[in-house]
Amino acid sequence: MYNITQLSFRQRVCPPPLLGRMNASVRFVVWGVQPIGAVVGGFLGQAIGILPTLWIAVAGTAVATLPVALSPLTRMGQLPSAPEIEDGHG
Repeated sequence: MYNITQLSFRQRVCPPPLLGRMNASVRFVVWGVQPIGAVVGGFLGQAIGILPTLWIAVAGTAVATLPVALSPLTRMGQLPSAPEIEDGHG
């Protein structure tokens, strides 16, 4: 549910000429940290054990939801209007 909503919101508020760059940037940030998390999780699992590492992951996931949960997006009943596109002819 979140993925469809956030993608629709981003596509609605981003000017069409910038959609490719915006989607590439979001994917880089979101997917780019996954390998780092895997390495950190491996090191933590080795150092402190699997169960404490999983609890740290649970806490990290809870903290990561806060910006979305506390943002005005959760109270939005309707998407904002699409941006006006200037054609450059005057």
